[in-house]
Amino acid sequence: MQEFIKGQKARLDTLTPLKQIEIAFCLSPKGIADISLLAIDHQQKLSDVRYAICAKQSKSPEGALKALGSNLHDDERFYIDLDRLPQHMERLAFVMGFERSSIQAIQQGEVYLSVQNQHLMNFAFKGADFAQEKALIMLELYQKNGWRISATGQGFAAGLTALINHFAGDDKRLLEILSRPGSAHRPPPKESSAPLASAGPVRLNKITLDKSGDKQKLSLLKDDKRPIHINLNWDQKRRGFFGGAGADLDLGCMFMMEDGGAGVIQALGGNFGQRAAYPYIFLDKDDRSGMSQDGENLYLHRPDLIDRVMIFTFIYEGASGFRDVNGRLTLKDQQGNEILVNLDNPNYNRTFCAICTIEKVKEEIIITKQEKYFTGHREADHHFGFGFNWTRGSK
Repeated sequence: MQEFIKGQKARLDTLTPLKQIEIAFCLSPKGIADISLLAIDHQQKLSDVRYAICAKQSKSPEGALKALGSNLHDDERFYIDLDRLPQHMERLAFVMGFERSSIQAIQQGEVYLSVQNQHLMNFAFKGADFAQEKALIMLELYQKNGWRISATGQGFAAGLTALINHFAGDDKRLLEILSRPGSAHRPPPKESSAPLASAGPVRLNKITLDKSGDKQKLSLLKDDKRPIHINLNWDQKRRGFFGGAGADLDLGCMFMMEDGGAGVIQALGGNFGQRAAYPYIFLDKDDRSGMSQDGENLYLHRPDLIDRVMIFTFIYEGASGFRDVNGRLTLKDQQGNEILVNLDNPNYNRTFCAICTIEKVKEEIIITKQEKYFTGHREADHHFGFGFNWTRGSK
């Protein structure tokens, strides 16, 4: 069985070739949350309340989605037949709502996927791992060159009403379906926000992604030839008694394109990519001295062709950990707006950092701060699911 952690994603066919699966929630204390399944259409909305599956409404019209109820072990189980699901339904969101508490009241929780009574994947969590969210998207199945699964774990402090507003606007009928009898879910304050910032015509100017999991949407501009520019910089401190060269940090990425092509761009092994040819990802240089004023730069010249990209850095030499270098990454979009990601929560024992992920969803790019630390490339690849074969390299 594959163990997932918050934010982890994978292709569903790496777990099972079958399209008939079960998703179950097991919570302690039992019965603390309302658990539902929402089928989201190609516009990222729940446009038909008949596809809000829960205890009150246990089956979708064609029977592709079913709430199977609780048993001695599970709080709620769902049956999903992806082959029978209407084609315009592109995302299944498994959500939890808390009436009188928040997710922090959960002592131990688990979401697992099974096929024919065999557990294939689970996502274990504790309430203490979250803030005071009163409604959460815990798990998602979504279409992206085939079905994929995501241990999302994103919440709404304002509760179930805010979650419903995110997917369906002010839909009182949906709120009634998902709420327990007699419960009173109050509307969120006007300034409450959804997990993803809106990608509209307003310029972002500069924004900082503070916490792991923070996201920002960017609109892709049709026929725009400007690349997305990713810059890594760090404190340029010389080391040693005689002032030797500074820390050598390497910038790179693991990528998967929409056509299924995949690879790694990095100075280690000499794969700097290409500007004007596939995969249209280019690393400008290897700053081995740590003294270059502009650090290292990576360019996505055709962001419209990507599926997902994981931006990483690792310490090649010259520093014992990321606490010594004050690393920061700046991403500049096609309009010139900037997103800043600081490496401000480093791990003493890890010298490889997955800084952020960049995903293309329809005509938008979603930037997510990861700042996850690993022992090396292989461990990071295993976490993000690219599936490369790794050998030792040098430069």
